[in-house]
Amino acid sequence: MVTKIVMPRLSLTMKTGSVIQWFKKEGEAVQKGEPVVEVLSEKVTYDVEALESGVLRKILAEEGVEVPVGATLAFIAAPDEKLPDVEAVAETPQPKFVEEAVAKKQTETAVVRERVLASPAAKRMAREYDVNLTQVQGTGPEGRIVEEDVKRFIEEKTEPMPRIKEIVPLTGIRKTTAERVASSFQTAPHSFIIMDVDMTEAVKLREKTQASYTAILVYAVARALRGQPMVNSTLMEGKIQVYDDINIGIAVSTEKGLVVPVMRNADKKQLAQISSELGKLAEKAREGRMSKEQLTGGTFTVTNLGMYGVNTFLPIINPPEAAILAAGCTMEKPVVANKGITVKPVMTLTLAYDHRIIDGAPASIFLRKVKEIIEMGN
Repeated sequence: MVTKIVMPRLSLTMKTGSVIQWFKKEGEAVQKGEPVVEVLSEKVTYDVEALESGVLRKILAEEGVEVPVGATLAFIAAPDEKLPDVEAVAETPQPKFVEEAVAKKQTETAVVRERVLASPAAKRMAREYDVNLTQVQGTGPEGRIVEEDVKRFIEEKTEPMPRIKEIVPLTGIRKTTAERVASSFQTAPHSFIIMDVDMTEAVKLREKTQASYTAILVYAVARALRGQPMVNSTLMEGKIQVYDDINIGIAVSTEKGLVVPVMRNADKKQLAQISSELGKLAEKAREGRMSKEQLTGGTFTVTNLGMYGVNTFLPIINPPEAAILAAGCTMEKPVVANKGITVKPVMTLTLAYDHRIIDGAPASIFLRKVKEIIEMGN
């Protein structure tokens, strides 16, 4: 049996109603008593339930459409059952007694939910922007919320965007750095180990030779790499390439961005030579006079932010290398030694390594060797 779903009359003054949303699509099965469509009367919304079980065969009133009370909204019927003349049914209001009967029936079966008074457009916008209509002040008749009210609410609640002073294109060194660190962090699983170093002897060595702490670090790292060749390697096309040369890159901050000049064969140089060469490389880097050869071929990188007061930080590996050493500032700390507590200059070192190539144990052995060389002070 074909069953109509009609716009119910839910108040004496109600003449038309609007379709808010259909809970079912054409062709879907519905059960008797199941909510099929949400409609809006003058003040409230209702869920109109199916009077019989069947298939929602034809929807005559789309969402957002306003129709007279008693107008047919849809048909529920068996899958192969012939439907009435759709146009005639849609345009012909029900007789008054039928309207009243249907309205009464619908009143009994409709599920009335507590909702705010709002226009269909306002509700659609509220759903789209996830706005709670109970928080919106309506300006329509009897406080009805209209679309403009929702727009104003969204504008008022949206956090103002910060003003832009300038737009700096991502170019040159900044662009290269961005691409390299992003690639490194996305492709190489970083792991970190951290170790404190007693800088007592390094402080004496620095005062004696005028070598910087960075130069001392490069000296120690280059020698420690001799005993841990896997730390001086790279992963290329599924193969680990272990370098024979030990070329240390030193991160230098310039006005244009971060550059990493490379000191070749650092393990074959004494501290004085490393100190001298490091000063020249840093000067050239800051002046932007680095050659291609001086910026390529690194096998391990040292980065030091101690001069900025940084204690500890986690660096990103300089690709395609396997590891990088980060140094913080040298600062006085209480140290337990010889069953007593004494104050010593301490630097914290952090080794970031590619866990695809290096495990924690060899990484720790390498960092401990760096620590030993620095603490020996020769």
